[in-house]
Amino acid sequence: MNSKEKVSLDWRAVCMMLVLGMAYFFSNFHRLSLSVIGDVIAADFGLTSLQLATLGSAIFYSYAVMQIPCGFIADRVSARKLITWSCIFAAAATLWFSYAGSFTGLVLARILTGAATALVYVPTLTVLRKRFGDRVYGTMTGIMVAMGQLGAVCASAPLKLMTDLFNWRVTFMAIGGVSVALAAGAWFLVSDPPAEPKAAQGGKPSGSWRAALSAGCLSVAFWFLLTGGTRLAFQSLWGGRYFTQGLGLDAGRSSVYLMMISVGCIVGSLVLGRVADWIGNIRTMVGSTLVFAALWLSFALLPEETPSAVLFLLCLLLGATGAGGFTVGFSCIRIFSGKENTGIVTGVNNCCVFMGSALFTQISGILMELSPSTEPGGQFTFLLTTFAILSLLAAAVVVWVNRKRLSL
Repeated sequence: MNSKEKVSLDWRAVCMMLVLGMAYFFSNFHRLSLSVIGDVIAADFGLTSLQLATLGSAIFYSYAVMQIPCGFIADRVSARKLITWSCIFAAAATLWFSYAGSFTGLVLARILTGAATALVYVPTLTVLRKRFGDRVYGTMTGIMVAMGQLGAVCASAPLKLMTDLFNWRVTFMAIGGVSVALAAGAWFLVSDPPAEPKAAQGGKPSGSWRAALSAGCLSVAFWFLLTGGTRLAFQSLWGGRYFTQGLGLDAGRSSVYLMMISVGCIVGSLVLGRVADWIGNIRTMVGSTLVFAALWLSFALLPEETPSAVLFLLCLLLGATGAGGFTVGFSCIRIFSGKENTGIVTGVNNCCVFMGSALFTQISGILMELSPSTEPGGQFTFLLTTFAILSLLAAAVVVWVNRKRLSL
């Protein structure tokens, strides 16, 4: 990391951050929206639990598959072009989803949504690292993740309010229109900084793929697979069912608690990104993961009569440690690769996050069926205890592989 890197924010940089943040806002919104409207769509189309799980995971699979190709492209193609086309395709997919008349149409629209929004995050982190440098990369990543998590907030209680007032089809038609306007903003306001001379890039001589496949980077990718996968599976689909079926709450209260997880994500992204710049990425990531595992265990053991204040606090902390660790994990890229390799390394990690999300969205249903209990509460206890164990395993792997980097 170069301590002499200067950080400057002019009006164009601020506008670019806003456009990038809004593009990531809708990326998060689409991924988590089914947690609120899933039951409504299931009722409209007569979907089974398996079909609903397939619909929920479709966006994650296509998003995950696109990450590595997108990372490769992001190191070579203008972020302006990638994000503009992302917004155009996302608008088309959203309108398709709003007009879909069959289960197949819904799934295909979600697949296209995942592929379209996949073109946002990796190019965004690539251009931010080149534009602002490594010294504040954790902070800038945290700001971007926080802006994206506003989309997760809006995919909870605000989305339920909108669908209650209008209906889910009208709501998504309006979102498609906004995405068209955002494409125009990306084209005129997003710009890549001039390429640096090779001597100034500070890149690893091993090349982009070797950097992405180093032991340290792979340990972080494994961490993303387990911790990011379980959190997003919970937030996107199973969390709503946990609150309604596991704790016996109504849909309105459930959406509020899901929103509090997203609010916690915003706070954690901003705070832990900054902490990582101060005390080091690996230490911050491991510490937050230990708290994250303890929170899964707490949710597993909660009784139905848990006070609202306790639920609010636990949801805030789950989001803060989950998305905060997410931010720190991505800013670890500055340890393993130079700026010219940012896209491919980010792509590998982001692929693991969303492949984990897709897998755990489906595997969670299987785990609940494997539970010794036949009651929903007991099944969720088994599921969330498993999440806690997997989080501890992820932290242990990161510590073992990066034991010499714990101060970085």
